[in-house]
Amino acid sequence: GKYAPRFNGFQQHDSQELLSFLLDGLHEDLNRVHNKPYVELKDSDGRPDKIVAREAWENHLLRNQSIVVDLFHGILKSQVKCKECGHISVRFDPYSHLSLPLPMDSCIHLEVIVQKLDGSVPVKYGVRLNMDEKYRTLKREVARLAN
Repeated sequence: GKYAPRFNGFQQHDSQELLSFLLDGLHEDLNRVHNKPYVELKDSDGRPDKIVAREAWENHLLRNQSIVVDLFHGILKSQVKCKECGHISVRFDPYSHLSLPLPMDSCIHLEVIVQKLDGSVPVKYGVRLNMDEKYRTLKREVARLAN
């Protein structure tokens, strides 16, 4: 909270936000480039991706050189096509982190202990159901397993 007031208090912040803040701060402190030149980005103009990507990375390094860049930075290709004239513009933009969604499990695993009225030993069953299933589906599945 001392260096970033947004982390003061009890608000919830995700770990990616904190990591991004820390890496940006480390990079700024360790950046070996002090006089950052103005860099004008060129359009791809049909040039091979390999050349455009190398040019974009070299331009990025003109302003950013630190161990953080060496370990965490990269470039991401994006392509835009004009619907009217069909012109395709390709860019390679630097990034310091990528946000990837975590897959959510659409199933739930339940353990059910069945105690029959005949006095037999209780039996534990494992049931896997979709998250949106109804309770009657669970009852039907347990009845099928317990016979």
